Formats: sequence, structure tokens, C-alpha cells
Amino acid sequence: MSRTDDRTRDQAFEAFYGRTSPGLWGYLYRMCGNGALADDIVQETFIRYLHNVQESLPERQRKAFIYKIASHLLVDDIRARRTVSLEAVEERAKASGPAPSEALSPDLRRLFESLPPRDRSLLWLAYIEGYDHIEIAEILGLKAGSIKVILFRLRRSFAVSLKEIGYIPEESS
Repeated sequence: MSRTDDRTRDQAFEAFYGRTSPGLWGYLYRMCGNGALADDIVQETFIRYLHNVQESLPERQRKAFIYKIASHLLVDDIRARRTVSLEAVEERAKASGPAPSEALSPDLRRLFESLPPRDRSLLWLAYIEGYDHIEIAEILGLKAGSIKVILFRLRRSFAVSLKEIGYIPEESS
């Protein structure tokens, strides 16, 4: 490979990293509530990506691959800390406060943060990142057929919870 090819490849990676890393960091932060851990996992994710990337894949598939790597690394980290329960990780996420670029209203943010990590991941990947059910299933290691049902139940549960606290959607007021 020539120097020009290397430079072009490096520039393409830098651009992909610039477009992908902020969203990935936000996703990880929302899942673990720890900025330093999110930083570490983002770095490790891109290192693994560079060792396994198929540059011929469309960007959407490469991005899904990034989220899959990061999700597995986060699960591995939780498993490695067997002395810390999943509930403790959730509590730490709640105590750490909102992500710096959080766009959710306070009611939605509290409700989102009260969800188990898997449900937060599903909602984030579907509605923030825009992945389809098959992509979400692959990223999280779930059955594709169950994603639609789980998301339906989560949306219905959200609506009920918001109604209970008096939240009225803007179009209804």
C-alpha cells in the first residue's frame, strides 16, 4: 500500500471516528453512568474495530459493528466486576446525572434512567441511533422477532408512566 493510500485510509477513519464516537460515548455513558469507563470502552472499541474492519461495508453496517463491539465490552466489564451487582451499576448511572448533551426533558430523562440497561439500550439504538429491529437484535444478541414486541411494550409502559406523573404531550395541549 502506498503512502497516499495509507493517508486516505487514515483520513477516512478519522472522519468515521469523528461522526461515530460522540454518539457511541453517549450510548455507553447512558448504559454505565461512568464517563471514564465510557472513554475506555470507546477507545477499546475502535482499536478492535481497526483490527477487524471490512472497509468495503457501508457506513451504517460499520457503525452497527462499532455498537456491537462496545455493547459486548460493556457486558464483559460488568461480568469482570462480579462483586458489583447490576443494580449497583444502575444506581451509579442514576447518581451520576445526565449526559452533557442530554436532549430529553427531565421527565423523560428520569423515566429513561429508571429502565434496566437492556431496555435503555433497546430504546437508544432504536430511537436515537435509528437502527432497525434486525440490526438491534444483532448488536444486543437478541432474537430479531422479539425486538418489535419489546419496543412496543416499552413505548406503552412509557406512555402509562408519563400519564401517571401528569405529562401531557405537546400536540395534546
